[in-house]
Amino acid sequence: MPDKATPDPGTGLSTREVADYSLEALLLDIDAVVEKLGISSFAVFGAADAGPLAIAYAARHPQRVSRLVLWCAWARGADVNASPRIRAWRGLLDRDWVLMTDTCAHLALGWSAGDVGRQAAERLRESMTRERLRAALDAAREVDTTPLLPKVEAPSLVLHRRDISWLPVSIAQELASRLSDARLVVLDGESPAPWLGDSDHVTRAIEGFLAEPDHPLGGVNQRMSLAERGAPRSPAASAPGEGGLSAREVQVVRLLASGLTNDEIAEQLVLSVRTVERHVSNIYSKLGARGRAHATAFALTSGLV
Repeated sequence: MPDKATPDPGTGLSTREVADYSLEALLLDIDAVVEKLGISSFAVFGAADAGPLAIAYAARHPQRVSRLVLWCAWARGADVNASPRIRAWRGLLDRDWVLMTDTCAHLALGWSAGDVGRQAAERLRESMTRERLRAALDAAREVDTTPLLPKVEAPSLVLHRRDISWLPVSIAQELASRLSDARLVVLDGESPAPWLGDSDHVTRAIEGFLAEPDHPLGGVNQRMSLAERGAPRSPAASAPGEGGLSAREVQVVRLLASGLTNDEIAEQLVLSVRTVERHVSNIYSKLGARGRAHATAFALTSGLV
């Protein structure tokens, strides 16, 4: 695996009060770690919002960064914040801190994370405050490292999972196309966490890339999974499979999110109330949801409403 991961200050159990979340401040943090360790050359791994930081560091320190691995990452914060699902999630910040952090964990890990997602949400609430999270999100939204992409000299591997509801593959494709020496690998799955889902493929891709001899790749070399070579799937076609829900369950969760009661849902779908209750119970079980609020958050972030 890469030698060093990019830091994420302000999210620890010891020091949460970070005054500056700017890209420049984060780059100084990396410099401090590198100087302390006394290392001269290493691979950099940037996942999700650490992607812009990894890109900027690689562009500024070509003599230090031997390889760059970007996992479900982006170069420009505005690209991610343009997603309606991310905007809906951000809107929870001022209204419901618990629901917002629960949803954050599932966005970061995937809706099938279950207990892992709930534990991650609890840890986030222990290690982050509402005000600090708002400051970090505001700073990340303004970051744009796209002008630095052509300046990255290190061979780069861009890894992405195709079914992440709020992060389309097109962002990874653009990222790889702007790097001078990059390859793109698109894997099946919906979890932005590399250790969940088909983690063996992730590990093999990274280890194989890091083990290659140091020579130029000759421009962008895009490698697709078998499913990527098939016909593209439209959002409408993939929607019924969101969270493993059946087509009927998707209908029910949409109506739940719109505020209808079980009786009203039964009337609208021409079902018995008992059947609706069974669907609701199945929905909660599949999503790992604890009630209507969590099911509503899922519907918002999955674009079902």
